[in-house]
Amino acid sequence: MSWGYVLHPQGIEVIALQAYSRGPVVAWDTDPRSRIVAHPGAWHPDSQAPIVAPSTAPRLSTAASASAPAPRKTARR
Repeated sequence: MSWGYVLHPQGIEVIALQAYSRGPVVAWDTDPRSRIVAHPGAWHPDSQAPIVAPSTAPRLSTAASASAPAPRKTARR
């Protein structure tokens, strides 16, 4: 096992088990599109979590895609 995770009210503590006995906390409101450094040595318990927020992220649209098929009409009897 390489990683351990502990849930806290303020976020999730990520522990690189082969390097440390505790780790930094990643806040629950962290943007899920962020880049996360996967090297265990980067997860030092006394430093910020090694997460890089996205600089330009695509906007998520709720509108249907132009290539999406139109809804089928059902015949009434």
